[in-house]
Amino acid sequence: MIIKPDIALLQNELQDINILEEIGSGGFKVVYKVEIKGQMEALKLVQIPIDPDDEGVREENRKRIFREIGILKDCDSRFLVKLGSVDLREMSINDQLYVIYSEEYLPGSSLRQLINSGYKPTFEELRSLAVVLLMAVKELAEKNYIHRDIKPDNIIKTGIDDRPFVLLDFGIAFQVGGSNLTKDALRIPGTLYYIAPEMLDTGFRQSLDYRADIYTIGLTLYEYASGVNPFAIRSEAPYTTLYRIKTTIPEPLFTRCSNLPQQLCLLVDNLIKKLPALRPANFDMLIRRLEAIQ
Repeated sequence: MIIKPDIALLQNELQDINILEEIGSGGFKVVYKVEIKGQMEALKLVQIPIDPDDEGVREENRKRIFREIGILKDCDSRFLVKLGSVDLREMSINDQLYVIYSEEYLPGSSLRQLINSGYKPTFEELRSLAVVLLMAVKELAEKNYIHRDIKPDNIIKTGIDDRPFVLLDFGIAFQVGGSNLTKDALRIPGTLYYIAPEMLDTGFRQSLDYRADIYTIGLTLYEYASGVNPFAIRSEAPYTTLYRIKTTIPEPLFTRCSNLPQQLCLLVDNLIKKLPALRPANFDMLIRRLEAIQ
């Protein structure tokens, strides 16, 4: 976990930026709401973990950040978060090395915040969310990127008419055919309850494609609609969770959300099929099917 710098020391390093509040953190990253020349932005501060016995660890973490920024620069979709005005820079505070840069500040709440509040989306909202995520992932797929961490925490419901939902956080995104940045070939990147089943296979990086993101779109829709992630049992060991992700078929969504159109529920169930080949994967066809549901 990140060693957060003292806020006064950080503010002293960033004379041209007014830090207003912390708005999120996780892993080695913390995000602040800041004001820059009268505009609100989200400042990301990422600690670069240093292994005293392995300089390569520092370089691996640097490259991961460069990849995230490169993907955001390369993509045009309005449903993906945009970079802000603070370019990538490094700083050292109390002998800890950090990298900072900024993204646009998005109003609204994450889907995680809404789920935790007990909020229940309408059918129209779920359809809008599905279309937005499919359009976002379609652009990523066309440019050979896989997000690998689509989940309620990384999606903001903005209240903006032409950008109702925006996908964030490309920290573990993967480029098909690109170099592997993870030195440990056995390490599975991602968030435990949102790992696509094929990522548990030996040598998964050689065959991984955008259908892993199709799966996590489906799982996110399932959880947002029902309030339940079918694989999340907090008291069990991670190994048991991974086994269930690989083998257990979730309860059909319609049994949890009988108020929703059965066609929508069936589509979501199909998105979270265990085998990538069984998931519908034609983006345009999926969007047409969603638009036809009454």
